[in-house]
Amino acid sequence: MNTEIIRLEEAQIDRATEALVDAFSKDPILQYILPEEISKRDKISRSFSEINLRYCQPLKNVYTTPEIKGIAVWIPPGKYPLNFWRLLQLGFYKIPLLLGFRRLRKFLTLFSLFEKYHKEDMHQPHWYLLILGVSEASQGQGIGSLLIQPILEQADKENLPCYLETSTERAVRFYQKHGFEILRKIEKPISFWTMKREPKRI
Repeated sequence: MNTEIIRLEEAQIDRATEALVDAFSKDPILQYILPEEISKRDKISRSFSEINLRYCQPLKNVYTTPEIKGIAVWIPPGKYPLNFWRLLQLGFYKIPLLLGFRRLRKFLTLFSLFEKYHKEDMHQPHWYLLILGVSEASQGQGIGSLLIQPILEQADKENLPCYLETSTERAVRFYQKHGFEILRKIEKPISFWTMKREPKRI
């Protein structure tokens, strides 16, 4: 498959945001957190996606295709956890109002677990795959594999591990093909997996 992988430019963020909204329209975690009403769900999902992209794009490790078929968002070593004040500047302060109290509590509970296990399991410098999403119409074409390849190769050269969380068995199988191993499977409040990839010797 001859698909070019490029770094996301700031001018592409709006299009990339729409691609992520489409890619995660059936994601179990977002379905758990977000309202059932589709218009509200899409609005909040769009806000989440845009804020994450605007935060991470300047770090120069967000990858896509020229047609924005998918996005891989990596946090480089030493840049995790995320800077909360920077997130607020980018508009994260709107998210609690959009979610409402009950769903905000779900969000905070779930992501505090992400944070807890991430800190417990990754004491050394590492690459963190924050987001990998491929538009629904482009799934199953190998684009996800291509999008994560640049950093997997870089991690191997740097002799650094990679880390992620994911929420479907299909995604677990996908990441296992790329050398990730399951660290934990969490069942409550919703099922998700944490995974780690050790660097390969070159």
